[in-house]
Amino acid sequence: MARDVMDRDARPQGLSGGSVGEGAGKRGDNREGGAASRSDDPNIADWLMRRALRQTRLSDAIPALGRKLAAAGLPVARINVGGFMLHPVLGALDLTWDAQSEGAARSQTRTRRALGSEAFKNAPFYYLFSRDLPELRHRLADPEARTRFPLFERLHEEGLTDYLALYVGFEKPLAAPLDDGVEGTECAMCSFATRDPEGFSEDDLARLRALALPIALVIKTAIADNFAQALLDTYLGRLSGRNVLTGHVQKGDGRLIDCVLWYSDLRGSTALSSELEIERYFSTINDYFDCTAEAVLDHGGEVLKFIGDGVMAIFPIDGETRTAEAMGRAAAETARDALARGHALNLRRARERLDPIAFGIGLHAGRVMHGNVGTDRRLDMTVTGPAANQVVRLETATKAAGVPVIASAEFAELCPEEMVPIGARELPGIPGLTELFALPEDVAPEDADAAPQDDVAG
Repeated sequence: MARDVMDRDARPQGLSGGSVGEGAGKRGDNREGGAASRSDDPNIADWLMRRALRQTRLSDAIPALGRKLAAAGLPVARINVGGFMLHPVLGALDLTWDAQSEGAARSQTRTRRALGSEAFKNAPFYYLFSRDLPELRHRLADPEARTRFPLFERLHEEGLTDYLALYVGFEKPLAAPLDDGVEGTECAMCSFATRDPEGFSEDDLARLRALALPIALVIKTAIADNFAQALLDTYLGRLSGRNVLTGHVQKGDGRLIDCVLWYSDLRGSTALSSELEIERYFSTINDYFDCTAEAVLDHGGEVLKFIGDGVMAIFPIDGETRTAEAMGRAAAETARDALARGHALNLRRARERLDPIAFGIGLHAGRVMHGNVGTDRRLDMTVTGPAANQVVRLETATKAAGVPVIASAEFAELCPEEMVPIGARELPGIPGLTELFALPEDVAPEDADAAPQDDVAG
């Protein structure tokens, strides 16, 4: 069988394999002009490292690399790169460029669950990673070689004749082993395939091996950049995370924004925490967040923080693509969606002989300060101001008013068809009477404007 897996000690020699880059000339070790084209090439390895320093996107760098390799006389028709990601849901990054796809690259992420699948385990990436092997080479014209991985048969059907995969470990253990218990290091892998009837020559292989480390550096910086964005998006929210990445990192950095505010709080959480075992309580809280915070994200909102068992979220208004009216309707639909998810959750809890959960939602619209508060050594990117306080107070009114969602007059003005008045009342910390509104499906016609005007405990 025409295949060769390098011995573990026969690792690629980094940049010592010679200069590789653009240029004219024919290919090959024994093919006429091969050595000349190699010596005349500008340094692709240097170009790759500069791209890594610029934190370029893989979707830009890999197609550009394919074009440079072709210009340098290397018959590369397909490039695939990948690496593991530290992310709550995603597990690996995978990007493929094919010379026949008009220069575009196809990028996808693999979930952490997918990394435990048989399809992933029966792929070259996993084979190299799990054995810590630096290289895998197969001639795809050999029928026996094509039985090694399902991928090879598909590549052969697409007219590809030769395949080289290069693996570089970073000597830093993965934060968590794969689902099958396999442990390893953070790493990068790249593969090259050709449609040349003769496959890769020895000179081609040497030049591609010389690019293993610079390509790994590009992959590593791209994954690190993706990780930074994902980490900030996950822990701060998309808007706040982008603000931090663009330099808003000092105490006091902030700006006034107009937004719709959305706040939810779990009812009876104190009793739940004392009645349930800590693991069951933790699971219940996360189920509640799946109902509320996930609904916010699905409707284009920004979850700013979890305050105990409360969810503070905003729908930023920019006046163009995110008008005030559109954000109001999105927030109202989010409230409905969250309640529907809560109903589905309670049906499941009933089957498990668990008590139902309940929560209230407050809706408001106004201007807040969005920025960094805290100390020089511990900052929080959040919203502050009277509007942020008022939306919390509106939620506290839901229990006494007997409705799951209460909105302010400022919110109701954005989408009057979505809300009906239910009277006015005093809210803690809010001067005077506050007009209250509810979703029409939550209020019988005879009950509109009939809410009592007593205080509501905060």
